[in-house]
Amino acid sequence: MGGLLARFRGQGYKTRLLNPHDEYWDRRLGIRTFGFHEGSGAQGEAVWNVHYTPTPYADILRLLRHAGLHKDDVFVDLGAGMGRAVFTAAWLGARRSVGVELIPELVAKAEANRARARQADRDISFVCTDATRYAFADMTMLFMFHPFGETTMEQVLRNIRASREAACTPPLRIVYINPVCDEVLAQSGWLRRIERLPPPGRRLFSTAGRHKTSIWQSI
Repeated sequence: MGGLLARFRGQGYKTRLLNPHDEYWDRRLGIRTFGFHEGSGAQGEAVWNVHYTPTPYADILRLLRHAGLHKDDVFVDLGAGMGRAVFTAAWLGARRSVGVELIPELVAKAEANRARARQADRDISFVCTDATRYAFADMTMLFMFHPFGETTMEQVLRNIRASREAACTPPLRIVYINPVCDEVLAQSGWLRRIERLPPPGRRLFSTAGRHKTSIWQSI
């Protein structure tokens, strides 16, 4: 019996049973996005990265539709994990959908999802790199679930501004869930918050936490 339990441990079956809506969308898109990865460092340190757990599909769908994702958007998810938001944005019609993720193991799982997904005709890619080293030039929508601390956020925003100044780019929208570093965005000098959304209501059949969201736009 112990051997049988060990065989299925870590496969996420319990989480899938407790979150049937997310399981439904995984199956609909042909991917597997349940999982967890420990964070690194401590809050306030330059190397601090928040642990990874996937955002509920219900939240992703609601927020991307609310932010007006459309067919000309280049969507980027910082801290993409296994790609749940990336595949959802592609399903909603984004012209290009990119996941930026630091952890090689998560990127490997995202690439495996790309190989099996029912979206072979869509422009989907994953980049394994530190967010401070990614080139953001043609991005029109940035999505993130509080992926890192203030120091990294400040550098990422400087890089985004520099890349946008070097090219003629359309306005940028930022969807920031659990916006712990909202003040950093407010002090950037080139972003304005256009909305604050409250946490979603209590969801049946979901173990996910509920968080408020800030939506920003470039000036």
